[in-house]
Amino acid sequence: MLRDAPMSRFQVFAVAICGLLAAVDGFDVVAITFAAPALLREWGVTKADTGYVLAAGLLGMAAGSLVLSPLADSFGRRRVLLASLVVITAATFWTAFSKGIVDLAISRLLTGMGLGVVISIVYSLAAEYSNARRRDTAVSFVVTSFGIGAISGGFLSAWLLQAFGWRAIFLCGGGLGIVMLLLVWRFLLDPLALVIARPGRDGLERANAYLSRCGHAILSALPPSEQAGAPIAALFRGGMGKSTLILTAVYFLYMIPQFYLQTWAPTLVADLGFSPSRAALVSAFFSVGGVTAGMSIAAGAQWISIKPLTLALMVVGGVLILLFSLLPASLGLLIAGAIVTGFFLQGGMVAFYVIMQRTFPVHARASGTGFVIGVGRLGSILPPVVAGLMFTAGASRMEVTALMAAPAIICVALLWRFRVAPPTLT
Repeated sequence: MLRDAPMSRFQVFAVAICGLLAAVDGFDVVAITFAAPALLREWGVTKADTGYVLAAGLLGMAAGSLVLSPLADSFGRRRVLLASLVVITAATFWTAFSKGIVDLAISRLLTGMGLGVVISIVYSLAAEYSNARRRDTAVSFVVTSFGIGAISGGFLSAWLLQAFGWRAIFLCGGGLGIVMLLLVWRFLLDPLALVIARPGRDGLERANAYLSRCGHAILSALPPSEQAGAPIAALFRGGMGKSTLILTAVYFLYMIPQFYLQTWAPTLVADLGFSPSRAALVSAFFSVGGVTAGMSIAAGAQWISIKPLTLALMVVGGVLILLFSLLPASLGLLIAGAIVTGFFLQGGMVAFYVIMQRTFPVHARASGTGFVIGVGRLGSILPPVVAGLMFTAGASRMEVTALMAAPAIICVALLWRFRVAPPTLT
C-alpha cells in the first residue's frame, strides 16, 4: 500500500527521529572512550583495566542485540524501544556517579544492553517507514546519524572534559536520553508492514492509526499475513540460513578494525603527547570521514551499485588503518589521517547496513538485524581486551594495528559471491 506511494510528512519525521536516536546512541557508545584517558590519570588504572570497562559496554550491546531485539518483532518496535530508552537513561546517569572500575563496568554493561536493542530497532524502522524508492537512502541516513552522534560527542566531550571533567559527559548523555524517550513516546508508531505481518489482538487499530498519520484511507480489515512462527526461526528457514551466517561473519570481523579505532584511538593519540581533550578531538574526525561517506551513499543510494562499493570501501579502509598507525605526533596529519581513514572504514559499514536491510524480510527484520549485530558485536569485544593486553605486554602500535586491520580484508572475500537483494524488498 505504502510501498510505491510518496512518503508523507509523518514518515519523513519518523525517519528523522530514528536518525536522532542513532545519533544519541553514537554519542553514548563512544562517550566512555573519550573519558578513558582522563580515567587513566584520575584513578590510576592500567590500560588493561580500561579495556575491560570498554568491553563491558560492547558485551552489553551484543547481549541486547542478540537476546532482546527479537522482542521488537514479537511485541512491537515502539514498546521495546521505550523500555530500552528507560534502561539506557538510568544506566548513563549511574555511570556519571560511579566510584570505581566495577561500578563503571556494570553501568556500561546495562547501557550497552539498551543500546544494542535500540540500534537493531532504528535501522529496521528506517527501512519500514520508507517507501521502496527511498529505503536505501533512509537506512544510509540513519546509519550515518550514528557517526554524527559520535562526532558531536567528540567535540562536546573535548569541551566538557576541559571545563567540567569526565562525569559531565555522562550527565549530558542521560539528559539526551530523557529527550529521546519523550519524542518516541509522543510521535512514533509501529510501521504498517510489521503490524500486518504480526497483527496481534489490536492489529487493525494500530494499522489504521499509522495510515491516518500518513494521510491514507483506513482499513475495514487487515489483509491476510502468510508469516508465522518465531522470528528467529525465519532467519534460518529456506535459503535465509546461509545469508544470515555470512552477514553475521562479516559483521563480526568488521567490528574488529572498527572498534579498535573507536576504543583505542583517543588513548593512542594521547600517548603521542597530546592532552585528553586533544585526543578526543582527533578521534572525532574519524566520524567526520564516516559521516561524509554515509551522506554520499545516502545521496546516491538510488544509483549506486551497493555491493562493489562495499567491497572497495572495506579493503581500502583496512589498509588505511595501518598507515594511520605510522603517523607522527602532528595534530594536522593526525586529523587528516583520521578523516580519510574514517571515510573508507566507516563508509564500508554504512554500505553493509544497506545490504543487511535488503536481505531480511519485515516479519524478522529486527530479529535478523539484532542477530547479526548481537553475534557480530562479540567481535567488537576483542579490540579493547586484546589490544589492551598486547600494549601492556609491550607490543608496538604497528604490531597491534596490523592484527586488528586484517579482518577487513577477510570480509571482502566473504562478500565476494554474496547475492544482494534489490532495494524493493518489503
